[in-house]
Amino acid sequence: MSRPQTYADILLNLPVDDTLKTFIERHTMPLPEGWIWHDSVQASKSLVGLIQMHPNAAMRDRIVAGLHASTLLAHPLGKQAMFQAAHDRPTELMGLIACKSDLHRAFWLYVNHPALYEAAAEIEYLDHHGQQAQQHDLGIKHPIKRDEASIAAFSDSIKGFYQRELGCGEVCVVNVLDRVRGTQLISIHAKDLATAKLEFEGSQLQRRVGSPNIHMVLEYAQATGVARTIIRGGAKYHAMLCEAFARHLLGVDADAQRIQTPRLNLSNLRLGMNIPQAIDDGFVGLQVKSVTVVSGCGQLKMECTASAASDQRCVTDLLADYFGSENPLTRGWLIQAAVLNFYLAPLQGKSRRPVVSVEITSKGRLNLHKFDEKLRSQLEGYLVQLGILKGQQVLQPDPEAAKQKVLVGGLFE
Repeated sequence: MSRPQTYADILLNLPVDDTLKTFIERHTMPLPEGWIWHDSVQASKSLVGLIQMHPNAAMRDRIVAGLHASTLLAHPLGKQAMFQAAHDRPTELMGLIACKSDLHRAFWLYVNHPALYEAAAEIEYLDHHGQQAQQHDLGIKHPIKRDEASIAAFSDSIKGFYQRELGCGEVCVVNVLDRVRGTQLISIHAKDLATAKLEFEGSQLQRRVGSPNIHMVLEYAQATGVARTIIRGGAKYHAMLCEAFARHLLGVDADAQRIQTPRLNLSNLRLGMNIPQAIDDGFVGLQVKSVTVVSGCGQLKMECTASAASDQRCVTDLLADYFGSENPLTRGWLIQAAVLNFYLAPLQGKSRRPVVSVEITSKGRLNLHKFDEKLRSQLEGYLVQLGILKGQQVLQPDPEAAKQKVLVGGLFE
């Protein structure tokens, strides 16, 4: 296990430039007489020593906390989030491009553009926790209402829910952000129940009373009327967030019944899988691995799976070969669930082909939330090509936003 990154590590990996100078001066940390700002390892080490020896513990803690806060986006997913947050700000975008590393980029944004940094943190939170998101077909394609009264009503609805359910949430902060791919991100921070934590404040150890943050997000695509939600709790919490969003920010009442995922038609899988785009995208094999079929009368259910000995043939082809005219797929049996395998080329030195397995049911349950955003979007596209999903059921980016993404030169990938 690698050791945690210290503030000394952070300083040694940051260039000694105007951004670091601004950060230190903002904290009014005194520097030795004759100090010259120059980018060198020696200057970085001197700054580490000055922070360590500073007699004001509160000031030292603020500096260290600020350095660590900037590292929250110092990784590839954070880099993508920062570029997305600044996509419509040419000056800031060029500033990010000029930075020397992800750490430098995150620190530069944190110091010079704190509001953009917070927006990027919200985007990173959604992308990082995307595997926990639930997708909903709202069936509503309205622009989001951003006036103060609508935002306040949305906030009050969430506060009321948490006060009824958990006895907390009396404070709620809502922000609406535009993502580069044409969707809108609504971030909500609600006040949780108070806690008393044993912490140091300067040199004093004391129990500090504070309230944790209940963080929830909703991403909405007006072009398709689809939303994704991340929120702690079960189906009731996801439904609450969707209903409050639809009612107050879209202006349409949508109860839980309306936003349930619609049933999906899996009948096209009878013919196997033919998705030329998947091959173009780099997959080397496609397979309907298994199907669960139900008789027309509904009294008999059968699950059929292609074994390893099938050489990755589709189970639908095997059913046709072995059952002939008795094939349940040609006798009116319905496909209730399926597993679709997408095979990649073996890694160098390996013989086994990595596989991406998509699980899907006719009731609309999919495991696409387990994949990262780029792969999930690809898989949604394949399901549209198969006729399983409709175009309006995916979180599809706006075409103009997609053009902007390409124009930036792949920085969002």
